[in-house]
Amino acid sequence: MIKGAIFLDRDGTLNPDPGYINSPDIFHLYTDTIIALKLLSKTKLPLILVTNQSGVGRGLIKTRSLEKIHDKLDNLLLKHGVELADKYYCPHLPDDFCKCRKPEVGMFNRSAKDHKINLKESYLIGDSKADIIAASRIGAKKILVRTGNGSMVESEMNKIGLIPDFIGENITDCAKYVVQFESEK
Repeated sequence: MIKGAIFLDRDGTLNPDPGYINSPDIFHLYTDTIIALKLLSKTKLPLILVTNQSGVGRGLIKTRSLEKIHDKLDNLLLKHGVELADKYYCPHLPDDFCKCRKPEVGMFNRSAKDHKINLKESYLIGDSKADIIAASRIGAKKILVRTGNGSMVESEMNKIGLIPDFIGENITDCAKYVVQFESEK
């Protein structure tokens, strides 16, 4: 069994989130995403994308377009020697009450089964309340990035008493935290 994984939210964490990205032409990474993912790769933990994509369920994003966006992501990363071990997405709307849409844990349980991951030895980096709640539910380290919705979510987390294990200004800050934490194990 792999000791853990690094789960990564997409929109607002790896890339700016203008809302319902439906074409690879409008998908762009933050300037430090490649640097951060290269740093995370040094941990030898698998990098796994977990993303809510309700735009698919709403008919705003075609499944084939989402695949092309993720192909672009893969190609951008591979140019720099970074590879995602897998990608999981939930196409459902919040009102569907599915078991895969974060903060539910279906995507994480599936990835744990697919890749023999110990979720309690894992990390989740994201910019939303759903990310932090999901991380709490699976027992992973809760890492909030202030990009995307992160700054707004930070105060919400404090109000409900769900404090992230780490809060970073950007994905690179979060990567440095993970690398440091792993090196101290």
